[in-house]
Amino acid sequence: MKFKAFAKINLRLNVLGKNEINYHNLFMLNAKVSLYDEIDINEKKTNSVEYSVPELNTLENDLCLNLLNEMTEKYELKKRYYIYIKKNIPMGAGLGGGSSDVACVINALDEMHNLNLTLEEKISIGLKYGADVPYCLINDLAVVEGIGEKITKLNVPFKEKVVIIYPNIFTSTKKVFEKVKHYSTPLDIETLTTYIYNKDYNNLLINDLENPSFELNNKLFEIKNNLSKICPVVMSGSGSSLLAFIRCDDDYEKIKDLYPEYNLFYCEII
Repeated sequence: MKFKAFAKINLRLNVLGKNEINYHNLFMLNAKVSLYDEIDINEKKTNSVEYSVPELNTLENDLCLNLLNEMTEKYELKKRYYIYIKKNIPMGAGLGGGSSDVACVINALDEMHNLNLTLEEKISIGLKYGADVPYCLINDLAVVEGIGEKITKLNVPFKEKVVIIYPNIFTSTKKVFEKVKHYSTPLDIETLTTYIYNKDYNNLLINDLENPSFELNNKLFEIKNNLSKICPVVMSGSGSSLLAFIRCDDDYEKIKDLYPEYNLFYCEII
């Protein structure tokens, strides 16, 4: 069976402080876009996972394989599977590619074996594999809080066109968070919803991890500054992808002319 693991973007990301186990509490507005990894699941004698990117096949700790083995044991699944993942979402880009793959496998096994798991049950499984996995279990615009476990779906239309600019720069999430010096206060849902309805990008598109990321790599600051002259821009996650909310195809052409050497993905929020 074939499945799609859609990329996640952060329209807003506020760092609120640390919890009792020293994890950062976050307030995020997340969406899914039309860029996706392709996941093919077929029955085999033993569980295994293979990727289209060779270096991923040498990982000692493969999250999707670990998850597959966990769910096989936890739910006493009689079948075993070979999973092939064609990677279209760039790695280390702040787009939740790995988390989306894990979430997709959770949803797929739930569907294939009629487990009828609740979202809360899926979250309890997925959170062990990454803070973005719980949100990646759904395809809705949502506020995500805590360390990723609290999800509030928003019934707000926001079908915007987004150009994802991936400048082939690796940013260490750990190092980015270590450079966070100031904490924000969470935004109330009503105000956030107003920003979305009004497409108030100046107040909506905020990422507290931008400045720490820019400190680690000034090139990202330069790219955002240049893109901002064309359309509203915000960084996704801890980087290094930048999200350009284009108003017309001409904006896309300008971005292509400005950065022909970068990976560009012309997407829509789904």
